[in-house]
Amino acid sequence: MEKPEDIIIGGIEGGGTHSSLIVMDGKGNQLANIKGSSTNHWQIGMKETAKRIASMIDQAKEKLNIPDEHPLDCVGLCLSGCEERETNAKLVKTLQEDFPNISKEYVVESDTIGSLQTGCKNRGIVLIAGTGSNGLLVNSDGTTSSCGGWGHMMGDEGSAYWIAHKACKYIFDDIDGLEKAPQSITYVWDIFKNFFQVNNQHEMLRHLYNDFDKSKFAMVTEKIAHGCQENDELSLLLFSQAGQYLAKHITGLLSKNSKFKNEKLRVICVGSVWKSWEFLKESFIKKIHESNIIDELILLRLTTSSAVGACYVAADKINCNSLVKTHDKNCDEFFTYKRDEY
Repeated sequence: MEKPEDIIIGGIEGGGTHSSLIVMDGKGNQLANIKGSSTNHWQIGMKETAKRIASMIDQAKEKLNIPDEHPLDCVGLCLSGCEERETNAKLVKTLQEDFPNISKEYVVESDTIGSLQTGCKNRGIVLIAGTGSNGLLVNSDGTTSSCGGWGHMMGDEGSAYWIAHKACKYIFDDIDGLEKAPQSITYVWDIFKNFFQVNNQHEMLRHLYNDFDKSKFAMVTEKIAHGCQENDELSLLLFSQAGQYLAKHITGLLSKNSKFKNEKLRVICVGSVWKSWEFLKESFIKKIHESNIIDELILLRLTTSSAVGACYVAADKINCNSLVKTHDKNCDEFFTYKRDEY
């Protein structure tokens, strides 16, 4: 039997913008941390996704002086866009065929599972608000419920992309006279013009269609967050609307799982939008309180990459019980809601 220190496990957190690989030994000691670009197969294709995963693992093996012909024992892939068993199996098959020396075994899950496994021992909610948005509730028996995660054509409410898109829609409708924006568009329109180096709506079209890049479009939201700090009314409204929708993800999940009503619910909050919690907070709390669906919930931020959770998933796959999981150390509480205090 292999000694724990001789077991090598990999875990990849993959999003629509960037990815991270962490390599651990069988005790849970972190050996390497590699950064990469998007690994969402819906955006870049299955072949390119496999290629990028292999490249990250090759970099880690080189860093750790692991020979090319020696595969890792197992790699956990917790990637955005990996919610279907059929496509997950296709990704594993592509990796095995195109890069046979990368890993002996794989386990593929959604990015939400990686985040939950990083910060929770068993049950809880993961609410992602990064480039896109997605909510997942996991019960202690392993059953799950989801809300969102359908991408920018059918959802992504409360995400950085959604905020930027809604801002752009307000601008276009206001200029056209189709519908007046609820607040002045001047500040936010200047953000778009400066960010994309355009002067008018027509020059924006190539960024909306021919040269559309969801990740780049979502980056505008960071500038809008600065607008909130400057008390721009439209910027503040956009984040208030985002806070409402993020709360709706939670109430939507709980409406299908009433057993949480009298419990203290842990919510792992992942993604750059949560950095602007002060501008989401009021509308988020109001929507949660109005729902009367939960008495107490704790919002937590991960203090480490969700790639850690992907490593935990990989360890479970090969029954590596020697790997120490540090859930409580992997996250910090930043807000607690108690119904009797509001």
